[in-house]
Amino acid sequence: MKIKKILKILISPLFSLLFLILTKIKFAPILGTEMKFSLGVFFGPTLARIFGINYGTGIIILTHLFGFLLGIYKIKAIKDFFTFFPIIFAGFYFAKIFEGEKKLILLPSICIFLFIFHPIGKEVWFYSLFWLIPILISLFKENLDKILKIQVFKIYSYSLGTALTDHAVGSVIYLYLLKIPANFWIQAVPHTILERLLIAGGISFFYLSELVLIKLLEKIPFFLKLKSLIFE
Repeated sequence: MKIKKILKILISPLFSLLFLILTKIKFAPILGTEMKFSLGVFFGPTLARIFGINYGTGIIILTHLFGFLLGIYKIKAIKDFFTFFPIIFAGFYFAKIFEGEKKLILLPSICIFLFIFHPIGKEVWFYSLFWLIPILISLFKENLDKILKIQVFKIYSYSLGTALTDHAVGSVIYLYLLKIPANFWIQAVPHTILERLLIAGGISFFYLSELVLIKLLEKIPFFLKLKSLIFE
């Protein structure tokens, strides 16, 4: 997707503020930890698609740094520093899956290896099978596009791969940093299924809403006068 540079610059603070607010709204616990998922997991990955990977990732990083400086986010342990890493990698997947990038299989593949390599992960190796889904979506995107002819369904499939990429990175980080016991991973299986289907729906909703918002903004007379500006 391409949007005018001037529009990108003007709306990025709005998107950054919205992302910050959503990260403070929690909706589900992360089993085996005292942490909770936030609504930021719905919105964050879309930024790399809307603004481009570099600019979108920059918004996420700067928003978190701003949050840390203002005391909105607290760093009580090293795990708190890594909380936004899964969203960044998920954003990369979401941005590139539209282009049919096959190299996207590398990230979930590495996560599967790291998970199984860990002594606890080795006990519950089957949990990492969730991350075969983003691999398969990436490998067979063209086939999926032919089957899922309606655009909304295509976007949902991309969002599901994105949600599970976020999940893969987050799971490996928490496994290594928190050493979550095997029984929690087993308990998490049914929760993970419902949770990731919901998150995929949230990513799809926010992405489609952002597309509508940008189209509306581009019709405002102020922006119509800037047609001569360079596109990305």
